[in-house]
Amino acid sequence: MLHDIIFFVLGLVLLVLGANYVTDGAVAVARRFKVSNLIIGLTVVALGSTMPDIVVCVESAFQDKPALAMGEVIGANIFDLLLVVGIMGLVRPFKVSGIMRTQDLPILFIASAALWIAGDSVLFDAAHHNVINRSSGIMLIVIFVFYMWFMILSSKNKQLQDPDDSDDEVPSSEEAGSSQSENVGIASAHSTKCELSALKADVAKLRSKHWFSWVMIVVGLGALVVGGNWVVDGASGLALKIGMSQAMVALTVVAIGNALPDLVTSVTATVKGASGIAFGNIVGSCIINALLTIGLSALVIPLRADSIGFVDFITLVGAAALLWIVPLMVKSRKIGRVFGIVLTLLYVAYMVFTVVRG
Repeated sequence: MLHDIIFFVLGLVLLVLGANYVTDGAVAVARRFKVSNLIIGLTVVALGSTMPDIVVCVESAFQDKPALAMGEVIGANIFDLLLVVGIMGLVRPFKVSGIMRTQDLPILFIASAALWIAGDSVLFDAAHHNVINRSSGIMLIVIFVFYMWFMILSSKNKQLQDPDDSDDEVPSSEEAGSSQSENVGIASAHSTKCELSALKADVAKLRSKHWFSWVMIVVGLGALVVGGNWVVDGASGLALKIGMSQAMVALTVVAIGNALPDLVTSVTATVKGASGIAFGNIVGSCIINALLTIGLSALVIPLRADSIGFVDFITLVGAAALLWIVPLMVKSRKIGRVFGIVLTLLYVAYMVFTVVRG
């Protein structure tokens, strides 16, 4: 068992490092070709933030372990939407911008509902088991392509500003410094991350060299491949040795392990007054996971996972619905401490149910 744990942990480390290297290298290359920060943010950086999930899921599909693929995405999205956002609200209440309320969060709900419809075959198709087949995978990828096209088009046609800013109360001196960073949607969040990645790339002298950017990409891709293999092998070994199903390991151990960096970075950003950027990144990552990650995995092999069912899907869709509806109903448009407690308790309840279910 120790061998599996070591491989699993080292695999997670390689996934995080590999995703960072690939993202930073790709950002540097794209900037040399005069690609705008907006396009880089919505493509390179957005995909880079979900690359560990994509690698683990596709690798699981290649190794004919579909329960790991589906469980990892559903578990990671639930972790992000309930626990990470809940802790962010507890640490420092933050406003959900108008763009998030009217554009990004509805898309998150649609993506989560599409994954539910595609995956819950027992409920929607009266099948004997849940499976996401290749045609459903293609449907999810098509939705993702339209989502990316819509995001780029809408971001180019209008400024990324909250339409309700003129109607809001004047912010306090404490909130004034963070108002700009909170007033963002997915596009501006990824664009800001692109600028940060580019800034890191400009710090080191070696990164000014064209060849070094390509070295970073190659090394990062190698780390992703090796890390993905180790995570899948370690998780499978743990499942066999402790008598857990692959789906349960994916929903808990693998999902939490892959999403822990999101928790750390999001809470750190919240403390520093950049909640909007962190929230935009979380929402964007969950959309990409639900559509692209599962879609690609289903193209490799149909994702059958009998132990992932109605409760898992409805928890995911319910979390997306709560994050969309509650800020619309609350006058302050904020995710505050009370709502943060509710989200955190919902995640604890889901984890208890998952463990008891086995």
